[in-house]
Amino acid sequence: MINELQDLSREELIKKWQKLFKNKPPKSARKEFLIKNLTWQIQVKKYGGYSAQTIKHLEKLANKISKSKSIGDIDIKAVKIFSKLEIKAGTKLIREYQGKKHEVTALEKGFEYQNNKYKSLSAIANEITGTRWNGKVFFGLKKA
Repeated sequence: MINELQDLSREELIKKWQKLFKNKPPKSARKEFLIKNLTWQIQVKKYGGYSAQTIKHLEKLANKISKSKSIGDIDIKAVKIFSKLEIKAGTKLIREYQGKKHEVTALEKGFEYQNNKYKSLSAIANEITGTRWNGKVFFGLKKA
């Protein structure tokens, strides 16, 4: 299903969005935005969403932000909670790149991709693309 999203028109993606999210996407949403968010939601339904620990960290950060008058008032400890976000062993990361699905499994130390072990997601992203990438950005875990 995820692989098929790339081939759909924006209008078809909007219909899928409405069915999955039970509301309309933002009016200015580009096709890439729709695909990325639909992909996430499909994976959440199949594999589950954030872990309880991650949700707890995000709630602490959101609470801290909502209590502050400006970004400058945020305690650095709250920022560190979010930056320490880790991927649990067994987590599967799936990325489609140039029409091919790439699946990575998080290990206790490092990652496995195509039966090979890697120390970082960046090494895998570089292997897939042939260029230097931030692995977390490539796999959609962090914004560029």
